[in-house]
Amino acid sequence: MTEKQPPAGNRNDGGVQVVGSTVRGHVAGGRGATVSIGAGAAGPQGPGGPEQLRVEARALRAALARLRAEQPGAVPEEDAEDADAALAGILDETALDEPREGPLRRRVGTVADALRTVAVLAAAVSGLEAAFAALFGQT
Repeated sequence: MTEKQPPAGNRNDGGVQVVGSTVRGHVAGGRGATVSIGAGAAGPQGPGGPEQLRVEARALRAALARLRAEQPGAVPEEDAEDADAALAGILDETALDEPREGPLRRRVGTVADALRTVAVLAAAVSGLEAAFAALFGQT
């Protein structure tokens, strides 16, 4: 039995491939599907340090904006506004020469509190938390 190879130019390096794109993180699909967050997570992949936290914050902010545009009401407005403001603060703080742990911890916590129960954003929230933990040597 020979293993099928993906078409040329179509590469999947660890995510779930969905019609030409890759979704990284926790995935659940179909009736009764669930996602377990935090168990066995490999942690953030990429540049590390403040830049990794910026990458995660940008990605989550973009996903939140898309979700709000495509599915109004999917995230309670107050939670969405709190999360967006906290993500903007994370981007500002990580642009500093020496990002401060306290403000970042509070902002990451705000994002997690506001968005953790939004299933389509839960993996991105976990990525943000993992990048914060890696930046400040927490497990």
